[in-house]
Amino acid sequence: MSDKAPLRDRVREAGGLYQWFNATLIRLAGPPHVSPNLPRNRDGDVCAHCGRRKDEHTRSGDGTLHCPTPL
Repeated sequence: MSDKAPLRDRVREAGGLYQWFNATLIRLAGPPHVSPNLPRNRDGDVCAHCGRRKDEHTRSGDGTLHCPTPL
């Protein structure tokens, strides 16, 4: 006979059915793959012209960015 604990006990020890299923799935399939095509927040990127963050710039009506004036 197997020395494994009953499924009910293993699920309870894992913190519930969702946690047990997630841990089992990750163990079998591996970690999730992250696509480079996912959208991300690009406001923190730096400007190619002035080197400051893009969220410090002003955006005109047509969507173009205008570099902030130097302090």
